[in-house]
Amino acid sequence: MEIYKDSLQPVEKRVEDLLSRMTLEEKAAQLCGDLPGSFIANGVVDRARLREKFPDGLGRFTQYSLVGLIDPAMIARATNDIQHFFMEETRLGIPVALQSENLCGYPAKGGTIFPAMLNVASTWMPDLAEKMSAVIGKESHAVGINSAMSPVVDVSRDPRWGRTYETFGEDPYLISQMGIHYVRGMQNTGVSCIAKHFLGYAETQAGLNTAVTRINPRELYEVFATPFEAVAKEAGVGGMMASYSEIDGLCVGANREIAHKLLRDTMGFQGMLTSDGGAIWKMFDCFHLSATYQEAGLLAKRAGLDTEIPVGEAFRSLPDYVRDGQLEESLLDESVRRILTIKFNCGLFEHPYVEEEKAAVSMTAPEKQNISEIIAEKSMILLKNETRTLPLKKGARLAVIGPHADSLRYPVSGYTYPAYVEMIENSKNTERAEQISFNGIMDERKKSKLENKEKAAGPFDAVFAMFDSKDVARISDMNAVLREEGSRSLREVLNSRFEVRYAQGCGIIDLSKDGFPEAVEAARQSDVVIMALGGNCGWVNVTGGEGKDRCHLDLPGVQEELLETVTAVGKPVVLVLYGPGCFSVGWAQKHVQAIVQAWLPGPYGARAVADVLDGTANPGGKLPVTIPRSVGQVPLYYNHRTGSGYADTGDEQFCSDIFSGGYVDEDNTPLYPFGYGLSYTDFHLSDFSVEEKQMPTDGEIHISCSVSNTGGCPGDEVVQLYTHFNGAHIVRPNKQLAGFVRVSLKEGERKTVRFTLDTAQLGYYNEDMAFVVEPGVLDLMVGTNAHDLPLRGQVALTGKPADVLGRRSYTCKVTVQ
Repeated sequence: MEIYKDSLQPVEKRVEDLLSRMTLEEKAAQLCGDLPGSFIANGVVDRARLREKFPDGLGRFTQYSLVGLIDPAMIARATNDIQHFFMEETRLGIPVALQSENLCGYPAKGGTIFPAMLNVASTWMPDLAEKMSAVIGKESHAVGINSAMSPVVDVSRDPRWGRTYETFGEDPYLISQMGIHYVRGMQNTGVSCIAKHFLGYAETQAGLNTAVTRINPRELYEVFATPFEAVAKEAGVGGMMASYSEIDGLCVGANREIAHKLLRDTMGFQGMLTSDGGAIWKMFDCFHLSATYQEAGLLAKRAGLDTEIPVGEAFRSLPDYVRDGQLEESLLDESVRRILTIKFNCGLFEHPYVEEEKAAVSMTAPEKQNISEIIAEKSMILLKNETRTLPLKKGARLAVIGPHADSLRYPVSGYTYPAYVEMIENSKNTERAEQISFNGIMDERKKSKLENKEKAAGPFDAVFAMFDSKDVARISDMNAVLREEGSRSLREVLNSRFEVRYAQGCGIIDLSKDGFPEAVEAARQSDVVIMALGGNCGWVNVTGGEGKDRCHLDLPGVQEELLETVTAVGKPVVLVLYGPGCFSVGWAQKHVQAIVQAWLPGPYGARAVADVLDGTANPGGKLPVTIPRSVGQVPLYYNHRTGSGYADTGDEQFCSDIFSGGYVDEDNTPLYPFGYGLSYTDFHLSDFSVEEKQMPTDGEIHISCSVSNTGGCPGDEVVQLYTHFNGAHIVRPNKQLAGFVRVSLKEGERKTVRFTLDTAQLGYYNEDMAFVVEPGVLDLMVGTNAHDLPLRGQVALTGKPADVLGRRSYTCKVTVQ
């Protein structure tokens, strides 16, 4: 038996044995992706087409969940047919990776749909991220998917960027904790994660997707690389995805300083670095880095990129560059080792097939939906509650108004089963198809047109070809799709608890005011008005999503005018904000009685919102982002460098306002700070203690405090630890989140929270660009948001600077008693 086929041999030995047997073409094939629509028609795998296209094998099929849009059994059957071909009809029998976008659910028929990642982050409960991803992993694995293009661990500090909802927010520590637990949950099911987008993808110029990214080397590692290093070191993430964007004149995938020196040498990452969808084509066609598409592939391979997706046409040419001496074969070998290692570690060689009869029964179930509902409920953030308007009084007559009030689709995020169905349905319309900004697939479509291929419409044609017309018709009714998932609208849930008058008022982005009179009349006949407003997410006719960025942060369309018109009636108004990003709702903050931030709570989110409105649940979510008063404040984030941003009240000790009063036309502080969120009860922090007065630069610091529920009902409070360092010869952030825990307390209950902070978590580049923990004074602050930090102390760090480059700490241990 060949060594690589012996499961008892070490993975490293199996990889080397297999690599030694491979031809140049077989090596290059492992670095290439393709789309399943290129060989599936009417739900049947075309073996002849596989033989024609992939005689040397293949690394991965991406967007593979599209095969499962009709039926889990169909994709399971296709999985086995595909793997039988690669295992039995290619020379070496290397199984293919089947890859999907699994961000907040297995995105095909039967998969459990979860709230957006911004909701997950708003819970401040990393264990929920792990429970969620474990469900997604199990459902994906059941149909053969073994590679997930998630989680998104970008540090997202610009709310104009349309993909904010995919992230865990603006703070590296919170993102790291969510990412670590997400990866653990997914990879424990046998599905390898690909963290994205390495690096700085959310920090693009003007908030535009894939645009130039202006980040210096110091921040690249200190801020943006932190979550990626964390998921690698603490969760063993299998892969990372290189950002489209350009840094210092080079696309990340062709930038050796980032793709190799930073990722491999500094961070020590051993896994796969893949392109984003169509990124190598963009290097040629959009950024003009090369004279040909194939040359762009050469540049990317030299820089350190391992694979090309969705279709690896440039990387298929790499053997030619090896033969003519422009590329060292050893660079191919490095990448092939990484790909094969992932396949061996996932058990693909021993278990490439799935149990077709169990695919459907492995999909969504009430207990899985319950996790989605819990995340939605725990993510609800109460931003304002003037005169205790909430919870609603029993028997109150409600007017439920707005485009989100009776919609099943709008509360569901992009990169989900409904979003894919919506995209495919709209792609049949030529005008709407041009609006779709799904990178990768749309790049392949454009490429097909430019190359005058016979099927110029490209991959969308291939998607439709996978199913017959009856199958496509079955998934074209969006409401029916969501009804099957058990979805209900906010209007429906509230109507089962209160007397409700409903009026849409206006659409999400429509400019018509024809519905205003009906909304006003509904408000007049109510005791309390619920305004369900905000944005929506996906690829067509949306306010956010991939390639759907914003120039304004106001409520879309005429929603602001609708809000003001209805509020003028004089009834108490509760504003529920939905959408893939935040809104600057300064007028609402002054004029409405209560505001709830719901983001994109998913198909079961209506119950979560209703439970918060009527007091069945006590809101305990906290903001994972800073909400600005105006788009003119952007970029605005809490952990700005000392002296370079706003000074929050009571914090001048750490952040002096060096400007002459700030803006002349707006307050320079946020509308709502990072970590903010109210409750129906009250909490009190006390008994602050720092055990050590001095601590070596390579030690542990122990901090404790008490948190008490002093109000009239049970509730949750998130206790947050922040640090600020005095003594650096470079400007440091005015404060940084260093630890947190969400504590549930009964009425009158008190608990003790203890933080154990490893000083290796405090590293930074000093003036000599050495990444160290230096001696100095560390300020410690504990509170309930970035601006409310009543408990403060200090510890002196002593001794020599401690070098922590590539070996930082990422987790502050917390216990609650």
